[in-house]
Amino acid sequence: MIRKPGILPLIVFAALGGISAFAAVQSASPDTVYVNVTVTGPKKAAVPGLKAENFQLFEDGVEQKITAFSGRDGVWDFNIILASSQLLPGRADRISAAIRDAVEAFKNSGNPANKIKIEELKFGSDGLYAAIDANLVELQRSTNPRRALIIITDGFDRPYNNGGAVSDVSNHVGGDPANVLVDYSKRLSIPIYFFYTLRDVVDSSGNSIVGRSSVASLNNSELSDKEALTNVAEQTGGHLNTVDPLHQLEAQCKILAEEFRNKYVLGFKSTNDKKDDKWRGLKLKLVPPAGQKLDFSMKKKYFVSKPLK
Repeated sequence: MIRKPGILPLIVFAALGGISAFAAVQSASPDTVYVNVTVTGPKKAAVPGLKAENFQLFEDGVEQKITAFSGRDGVWDFNIILASSQLLPGRADRISAAIRDAVEAFKNSGNPANKIKIEELKFGSDGLYAAIDANLVELQRSTNPRRALIIITDGFDRPYNNGGAVSDVSNHVGGDPANVLVDYSKRLSIPIYFFYTLRDVVDSSGNSIVGRSSVASLNNSELSDKEALTNVAEQTGGHLNTVDPLHQLEAQCKILAEEFRNKYVLGFKSTNDKKDDKWRGLKLKLVPPAGQKLDFSMKKKYFVSKPLK
């Protein structure tokens, strides 16, 4: 279930701050803030071999000393949630086969040493938001500072009444679980990525597929959920892509796998030791080797929670 804000301590991507100028990222440490930086060259090509001195990191305009550093193509812990109303066991239909093929493409395109856990949701389960919560809790326990949550969904999950029991998420925290997730996830530094898949549209008989839905066809409730999930992705350093499961999902999963292979991890201990429930801005200056023209992407802010009482 999604927990009330503040119940869990702020968990950040972290690594051991070394005795020397910086240390290799090896395991999680609650005192270190970690920032994932995707670096690409011309035509989005991978850029290996960068060092800590190629990066200057700033928090609210104040330069931070990089105390831990990891190069590209590190090993990740991934939890993947499949939450599609069209997903059937095995390869029973084109949609189910396409979703499973996309997951395999992600696995095969990434570092072979990555640790990947896959959870498939079924109707009658506790639902998407409870699954997100459980997987975030599990990822927080990982000692690997490189960790991320990936969700493939068509938005089927809403608070529902299952035999008289309303969704556990709403019972536990009150209010809409999508908005609760927005507040909950900002207190973590686990990036969350969504593939929002478009659904089949059937004819009046309910049998023949006549096309694919579009974002414009979503009702108000679905649009609200999609907006909330977009906020969750962006504030955690992930992103949400709307895709056709048959023709776009596999390619997008390969692109995401390559994105993870291109990520460098920078760790710093903030010069601001306040715990004040506020966002802090992040900026990066890339100092590339001579003659190289490089681009990068990273999240623009992170949230610092007040300490637990």
